[in-house]
Amino acid sequence: MRLSFLSVLAAAVCLGWAQDPASADTKQRVKAARALGKEGSAGVEKLKPLLGDNDVSVRRAAVESLVVIGGQQTLEPLTHSLTDGDGDVQRLAANGLVNFYVPGYYQGGWRGRLKRGSEGILDRFRGAEEPVAPAYVTARPEIIAALGKVTAESASMDGRMAAARALGVLRGREASDQLLAALATKNTGVLYEVLTAFEKIRNPDVAPRLFYMLRDPDEKVQLAAIQTVSLLGNREANAPLREAWERTKSDKVRRALLEAMAMLPDEANRPLFEKYLLDPDEGLRAGAAEGLGRLGKPEDRPRMETLWEGERKMRPRLSLAFAMVALGQREIGELSPLQYLINTLNHKAWQGVAQGFLKDLAPEPVVRFSLHNALLQGSRLEKLALAEILGERGGKDSVEPLETLAKDSDAEVATESLRALRLLRTRLP
Repeated sequence: MRLSFLSVLAAAVCLGWAQDPASADTKQRVKAARALGKEGSAGVEKLKPLLGDNDVSVRRAAVESLVVIGGQQTLEPLTHSLTDGDGDVQRLAANGLVNFYVPGYYQGGWRGRLKRGSEGILDRFRGAEEPVAPAYVTARPEIIAALGKVTAESASMDGRMAAARALGVLRGREASDQLLAALATKNTGVLYEVLTAFEKIRNPDVAPRLFYMLRDPDEKVQLAAIQTVSLLGNREANAPLREAWERTKSDKVRRALLEAMAMLPDEANRPLFEKYLLDPDEGLRAGAAEGLGRLGKPEDRPRMETLWEGERKMRPRLSLAFAMVALGQREIGELSPLQYLINTLNHKAWQGVAQGFLKDLAPEPVVRFSLHNALLQGSRLEKLALAEILGERGGKDSVEPLETLAKDSDAEVATESLRALRLLRTRLP
């Protein structure tokens, strides 16, 4: 069917308007901003004026197009957009900046979970849904500073949450003071994101400035604070954790507190671990067993072995296996606790727990030797999990096994091995 001359002309005019960033029509400027995203790097300079448009919908579209284009040339304009007064623009810009360092983040990695510790067991065994940039990735200082300013000062709680989340993913330690300042908002979403950011940044010096939150009247906030303080690894937290234990009447909080104390070895906590090692509550049993394992007294091992043989619940059974290995039972065999932890890497529901325990055990050379063998002989899921473990906690002796695995016929296994090698070499002296 032929189009009339007027129809063709009208279409051409509309197309011209859709690509005219200077149009008086807001809708046409939005279309222009979106169209520029398809031009690649050539569209960046044309998008910059639209970041100051009077209409927020145009500014949002311009930021989205910058993210679509990607590349280093978009970092400066995206950082500038963090100064925008609109919370959505700040959120989009923050997510876009992280996306440059952690590809795929913009498409969904930014969607943080606000329901944490709902069962009163610390949610410290995270999977891929909680991204963090690898150690060999360092964001530009001006980006961290701009994100810190949004976190501490933005009038938009959504903007603050997105910026705090971004700082965590990028491990923005230099913005610790701004993250602490953001806690004054008392907005639950902001509190969660700030605490999660500190978990990823892992700056133990911050822990004492969070101790007051262990007594927060909001149980969800209190649970989040307990987890964060425990993951920061500062053993000064033990006294405040015991104080919180004496104050609380909540079973959920007690489970979280005992597990937190388990992660920060202190003989002063032994009476609690002894008391709850046989408790009917499986969460308390798990925390007590892990705690005794981390105290490192070999005389506790025979009792762990006896309890492991009779335990039927998965969570305390994994803690008992960890405790036995930590206390010296490091041989590998079909029924050994170390093999049990490795086998559990194939169990989707419990893989994260087993992987977390193996990360803590990997610095021990004898354990690491067994992990190297399992790395080359294990199942696909075991190879993937063990490569990640060795990338984060392996030693010089882990280089050769990872190099071998990098030639695996499974492309995903080979890629994960190469990523682990890069991370390991960053860590090694």
